[in-house]
Amino acid sequence: ARDLSAPAAARDLRELVLSANRIGDRGIISLAEALPKCDKLERLLLDRNLIGAAGARALARCLRRSSVRELVLGSHLGGNPLGPLGAEALAGALNDGMERAAADRATRLEALNLESCQVGELGAKALATMLPGSGVTLLSLASDDLGDEGAAAVLQALPPGLMSLDLAGNSLSDRVGQLVGETLQRQPTLSLSLAQNDLSPNFKSFLREAHGQRVRV
Repeated sequence: ARDLSAPAAARDLRELVLSANRIGDRGIISLAEALPKCDKLERLLLDRNLIGAAGARALARCLRRSSVRELVLGSHLGGNPLGPLGAEALAGALNDGMERAAADRATRLEALNLESCQVGELGAKALATMLPGSGVTLLSLASDDLGDEGAAAVLQALPPGLMSLDLAGNSLSDRVGQLVGETLQRQPTLSLSLAQNDLSPNFKSFLREAHGQRVRV
């Protein structure tokens, strides 16, 4: 984080990959404070760093004044133990339009990967409260223990510009099926992954026939 505070580094850095570095909350708090100084930083990869709720709060606070467009806190290799409280904190960073404009930022947060970050049902519902007014176009909540209720909350709150939603590996049942169909009809540019869930064979076949390659089951 001290290196990021140097004027030349802050001015020119466009991508920062810190995956699997065991940064922890203390390290991410220092890093977050430098983000508003990195005028060109658009892509930030922080998966597998033992970041918890305290680190998520620090990130959310500073993201709203940064230029970061893509934030990766999770991947198929692993995530961070954010938990529902961390997800709730990050939800606040989705409502970034006014603060980014005040900080003279031309972009908003557009891509958020929270795969394997222990978001849970409560975290999903917290994200859902802020999603409608966000600029997010890609969102991954794969392997996050959402359950049907958490997934339903997210599906009902998607911003109109969302193009990709990953809900794989969340123990989802056919109960969310009707909502999935309604969501795909409402948002014709959306692609959705429901892989590795508990959908019945009949329902999987129905989704494939009705929506083709837009839905992965």
